Amino acid sequence: MAAPAPLFRVAERPRLFLSPEFTDGATCAELTRLLTAESLTALGVPVRRDTTGLSAEVPLSASPLLETLAARIEATLGIVNQVGGTLRLRTYELGEGHPPHIDTYQISGHELIATAILCVEAPTLGGETVFLDAKDNPLQVEHRTGQLVAWHNVDGTTPDVTANHYAAPVRGGRKTILSLFLYGPTSALALASPGVRASDALRENCRRVRPERATPDLRGFGRALVVVDDGVPTETVRFIREACFARGVRFVHLNPNRFDFGPERSLRDGDMIYRPAISTHATRVEQHLWHDKVGSFYRDPDGPLFCNINANQTFARVGVPIPRTYWIQSSDRALLRKWVDELGGLPVVVKALGHSRGVGVIRADSLASLFSIVDFALAENNRPLLTSYVPDAVHWRFVVVGDRAVSTYRNVLDDDDFRTSGSSDPRDYSAPPPEDGEAMAVKACHALRVDHGGVDILAHPSGRLYLLEANFPCYYAQSQLEAGVDVAGAMLDHLLTRAEALARPSTEPLLPLVGSQV
Repeated sequence: MAAPAPLFRVAERPRLFLSPEFTDGATCAELTRLLTAESLTALGVPVRRDTTGLSAEVPLSASPLLETLAARIEATLGIVNQVGGTLRLRTYELGEGHPPHIDTYQISGHELIATAILCVEAPTLGGETVFLDAKDNPLQVEHRTGQLVAWHNVDGTTPDVTANHYAAPVRGGRKTILSLFLYGPTSALALASPGVRASDALRENCRRVRPERATPDLRGFGRALVVVDDGVPTETVRFIREACFARGVRFVHLNPNRFDFGPERSLRDGDMIYRPAISTHATRVEQHLWHDKVGSFYRDPDGPLFCNINANQTFARVGVPIPRTYWIQSSDRALLRKWVDELGGLPVVVKALGHSRGVGVIRADSLASLFSIVDFALAENNRPLLTSYVPDAVHWRFVVVGDRAVSTYRNVLDDDDFRTSGSSDPRDYSAPPPEDGEAMAVKACHALRVDHGGVDILAHPSGRLYLLEANFPCYYAQSQLEAGVDVAGAMLDHLLTRAEALARPSTEPLLPLVGSQV
């Protein structure tokens, strides 16, 4: 039987192990010669290459050395592999990595209960294996030549969600690994080697990124982003989640409807919060979690506790032109006629607040329709706006992040409607926006004391621009879906910049948030 190597346990969930000197440099050099694409092809081993690098299922029979290594891995972990026969080779060149996943497979009735990775050639920068959903705090393992990394894939009899992991892109050199997937009954883990509890220093190394190895891929390691969502479009959450993985940020998906408002529910200094949900309850959850050491899109010292109740007046005070507007509080016919005259005559637009995507925006082409619309709105306890109608204008959407618009596009008229919606025509996303539109959009968001928003601007043929509204939160994903603009990435980079100015990444555990779906 092969002699086991020293094994150190660095975390409990996932149950993660290191064997820093599993094999020596000479063995790794021999493996490097054996595992070239040319050598494998000569042995009849199929080799494939894709965005996750070069890979091959290498039979243990290809070399006695491979058989010896596989046997030693089994002995070290204390697990007998019931479905052996191959080692998986992966070689990552510059920029290559592997997306997040959990190793959950079954062969011939046996579960994939553990994964072991031997580093044959370590990159000079990047290439870490990252566990963002690890219990208490994310983990990252820096690969070193000859080192073995292993973890259990199940917790009891079910997949261990904390074993979700990904390979950060290689930023220097090359990364070559051999992976052994160990199959068997889940009960076998009860008899597996527990390893020796790693030193505090070794455990701490997995919870921090050394400054000299910091890359954009792990810029946010040690920080969490809490996304408060009570039913927004799936792409809104998906793009943000993907941006988190691309920067090493822990993603926490919070359902506000399950939140208990416990006084201990709090975010750590240097964490971040984003609320795409628009409900009052979601806002209250955000207000409960927020404090002045949390990165957010709020410019006001009171963060989400500040609420602007008259955006139009705010825009007017900072000199942002808007269509002339009146607040409707009465169905007085004489007053409504007077306002219609002052707005330039019919048609006029009635806008009920609290809706999105054009719902509640109604064009009144006659006094009769205006009177009936207003009567209904007031009966429903709605106090709508009455604004002038701007004919022949082009509707532009600017998505602002910080001091710039990261996305601009034209919204197009819907069939048989005066309202507009997002386009699927690439030309609407590449067309140059109106001059001064970006500055107006940024100014509008900052006037509302936020660093992010979806700003709607009408461009009249005369060259005049009119601000319709600036929404925060907003549906930011349109141009990312249709034109591939990485709006979510820009949003997260801004949040990270804010968080970095407030506090260093924390190694303290993130307290459980009731309602979180990690």
